[in-house]
Amino acid sequence: MRSLPAGFNLIGYATSPTGLGEDLRSFAALLNTLEIPFSITDIPTDSSGKIKPQFKYLSVDDFANSVFFMSPMECLNLAQHHPKLFSEPNLKIGYFLWELPDFPDEYLPALDLVDQIWCPSKFVQQAFFEKSPKLVLVIPLPVIEHPANQQNFRQELNISEDAFVSLFMFDLHSTLNRKNPQGVIEAFLQFSKGKDDVFLILKINRWENVARSQLRWLPKHPQIKLLTKTLDTPALASLYQSANAYLSLHRSEGFGRTLVEALQHGLSVIATNYSGPADFLHENNAKILGWLPQSVLKDDYPFNQLSIWANPMIEDAVAALEDLYQAPPYQRSNSAIESGRAFSVENLAAKYEPILRSYLR
Repeated sequence: MRSLPAGFNLIGYATSPTGLGEDLRSFAALLNTLEIPFSITDIPTDSSGKIKPQFKYLSVDDFANSVFFMSPMECLNLAQHHPKLFSEPNLKIGYFLWELPDFPDEYLPALDLVDQIWCPSKFVQQAFFEKSPKLVLVIPLPVIEHPANQQNFRQELNISEDAFVSLFMFDLHSTLNRKNPQGVIEAFLQFSKGKDDVFLILKINRWENVARSQLRWLPKHPQIKLLTKTLDTPALASLYQSANAYLSLHRSEGFGRTLVEALQHGLSVIATNYSGPADFLHENNAKILGWLPQSVLKDDYPFNQLSIWANPMIEDAVAALEDLYQAPPYQRSNSAIESGRAFSVENLAAKYEPILRSYLR
């Protein structure tokens, strides 16, 4: 094994506007703040090139430690096509995402590709603990706050300034039954009966390549506004600021980045009390929804082997919306903002600096 300089090679979807791409970029921001050198290997996707990461300590050198920001299954595929990425570094770390409480045995070879596993939440950590003897660390990634631009989404979507607005974001190329926008819509339709001053904005990512026949479950309703265009980070910040509440009836999340973003903007968060977000959502910063266990069907989630996840209580979501609606004026939540700030680059850099520097020895 050749001697390599101290630092990190970051391997993943660096220029793609996806959650996994943002995972890599946010870890790069963490290293950049700590003045730790790193390189980036961008794995191509159908949306590569839409984001151009720029960091002071970005290098073209090869370093001793490689971190793979992807699912274990994608890592297995990468190793088959690019074995040198796994043979050359001294230490290989999988920053692995998983969104069910158990990991399938048939993909255990993916865990053997790396020396250590890092993950964003205790929920994910437990799934890997049960299947691998390797060191599994919870190291949450920063959620970078961006200043808003002057875009007025209420005006663009014909929503009055005094209306009560709920927001939910999801990716059509993600696992829809896990994100459960259908549950969000059902809760809103029940809540909105007899009210003409309430609206739901659904921000839908990667809309372009999906056949419209697959979207028939989206209702045509004057108080449900669909937003499908790609937004840069200042516009996304403005979108959050246009809402009063963030409504997530997810069945499972490995982490829950948009929930943290909603907290950072002081929104009233309504969310399922299950999986990754349970690390940071509690009764002081959110309205927590009860749930019942539900079997994950074959087509609900890739690589699923008869697992379970949460089925959130629609009636709890309706009641939570009603509570917020009946208690104007709608002010930003200071407890939410404080909880969101815990995920700033500066706070996580201070918290995890000793761990990260231990890999430079």
